[in-house]
Amino acid sequence: MKKQERKDFANYVLRNQSKNKMVFNLRNVPNRPGLIKFFDKLEDRMGVAEKGIEFNLSYSDVGDEMDWSRWGSPGFAQRFQIMEPYKQTTKKGKTKWYRVGYFIPNEVDTEKHNISLFDFKMLYGKGEKTVGPSYNLNNNSFAWLFNGPNYRVSKNEVDEQFFFDHYVVNLDQKFSPLKGKWVNILINAKWSKDGFLHFWIDGKLRSSYFGDVLGGATSVRFKFGAYRNYMTYATDAGLTIKDAIIRYSNVGKANSCDELWSGCDEITGQLKNQSQVHGASAVVLCKPADADNDSTCENLGYPNNPRPF
Repeated sequence: MKKQERKDFANYVLRNQSKNKMVFNLRNVPNRPGLIKFFDKLEDRMGVAEKGIEFNLSYSDVGDEMDWSRWGSPGFAQRFQIMEPYKQTTKKGKTKWYRVGYFIPNEVDTEKHNISLFDFKMLYGKGEKTVGPSYNLNNNSFAWLFNGPNYRVSKNEVDEQFFFDHYVVNLDQKFSPLKGKWVNILINAKWSKDGFLHFWIDGKLRSSYFGDVLGGATSVRFKFGAYRNYMTYATDAGLTIKDAIIRYSNVGKANSCDELWSGCDEITGQLKNQSQVHGASAVVLCKPADADNDSTCENLGYPNNPRPF
């Protein structure tokens, strides 16, 4: 980042340990005029006003070859993300709090494709070798994804990859609106084999998981920003990829809830010593493909099964 960009992010968006500590993703589309802009005040229909940053991603924005032409099909993915450099990643065994405020207009459409609003990457040494938790608008539905404890490692001549079973918590937008207003997400994670991953939206606990959230990784990287992928699924079906506007405010990492949120007793008071799910339409466990089997996804029976993981 340039000096002025770093100042603007610190003033308008980043909080606590993230302030002055994040950089642009190397795979970003070119930072053309109008792609990002900072604003002093944006008030939603509920009367909530925030300052922050606006991302305006156009289908004509072509970024890194590994995104745009992945799997040999031009137009697969594009991104403009801000991420932690290696020295700022969270090392294994540490417990952190994260906050992300976002505003997505109601007209943003993701039919047959996906936008990741923020995500984590699992590092083994200095290399990203698998995805971590992520929050997505997929086919016009919101979902919280995170890895389960089971995984396999595939080695080749150059490197190795990690393939995890992962949970998909499909969020019920009737429980609370997730578009057309400011939405605030809190995450509390203990990045450990005996860890946990708790997820709140607008102060309400939606997912609480206890178990291995590390998968043998040595550190975890936090990213936020617009990452749009699987676009070829939409264009192959004859759909037009429209511009996507996503706004962010109050994005940060901290050691305690109080450093990011007001009223943390109410937040932590919702936790129990067991996993929970609230306000979901379904919870699914997906397993990756291997040499002998295709990928599969199994509905875990929520809400009839109130503790699906």
